[in-house]
Amino acid sequence: MTALIVGPLLSDAAMAKAAAHDLTLVPLKPYAEAGEMIAAANSICAQAIIVRMGVVSRAVIESIPTLRIIAKHGVGVDGIDRDAASSRGIPVVVAGGANAQSVAEQALALLMSVARSTAWLDRRVRAGHWDKPTYAGMEITGKTVGLVGLGAIGRAFLHLLAPFGGAVRIYDPYLSDAKLPAGTIRCATVRELLEQSDIVSLHCPLTPDNRGFVDAAALGAMRSGSILLNTARGELIDEAALYEALRIGPLAGAGLDTFASEPPAADHPFWTLDNLVVSPHVGANTREARVRVGMSVVDQIASYLTAGTIQPRNLVNSLAATAA
Repeated sequence: MTALIVGPLLSDAAMAKAAAHDLTLVPLKPYAEAGEMIAAANSICAQAIIVRMGVVSRAVIESIPTLRIIAKHGVGVDGIDRDAASSRGIPVVVAGGANAQSVAEQALALLMSVARSTAWLDRRVRAGHWDKPTYAGMEITGKTVGLVGLGAIGRAFLHLLAPFGGAVRIYDPYLSDAKLPAGTIRCATVRELLEQSDIVSLHCPLTPDNRGFVDAAALGAMRSGSILLNTARGELIDEAALYEALRIGPLAGAGLDTFASEPPAADHPFWTLDNLVVSPHVGANTREARVRVGMSVVDQIASYLTAGTIQPRNLVNSLAATAA
């Protein structure tokens, strides 16, 4: 069995598990073009693709005759053409929940840094300034937090917020009332959540229906002095509108781990803003999460290639859970 990794090798533990399964893993450079991916996969007769950093398009899926399964090293599958995979009978699976804690902790780190201007103050001190007489940050305790999406990451973030108190509002049209966490408040619309929250954090997948939904109108509905966090997908936000909302209001600040185009351009207007804290899409990049995610995708690929079995909760395209 052979799998192409679009991006770096997996953790040592995952590589060892792959060897135990007699699964050979071959890395390809991050963000490889379709032609490079096709050539690399066909050169090793790849039966699986592990997607770490790159796009697996219809052209890729249709040009690798030996391909039998695609596994996302994480949970975001907007870069994989699931319809094309379904049409070929190829399951697309994710490492459900394996990186949730790490991404949630990154969201909390961004929130704390935005609320207390950590990155800006660090730059100021290094440049010889001492802003103690004039600086005032924002307390998180008691603030109303709005969560857009309550999957595994959203729930982990909700747990991390518990010590800060305050109300928690949730917008998730796929969440049943029975699974609404105790003490939280359901919002019927995104706008309702935006209007009633001091801190808004995005934890929803990217779909054709929500691309750019955080636009000028949505940002204009947010409270004055509020904070926006995004550890989901950059394409959820209209970046030009966010730039203006940070430059002239109503937002006090934002924390972003993802961008509409990655990596973002060196001359992006965002870099002129002191009330923006960013990281390079590393929410899931902890040693602990890397081990869990790698082990999950290796186990799932080996299980499918040898026995035709799939964990239904991790299957994200329209195949039957036992399709072989």
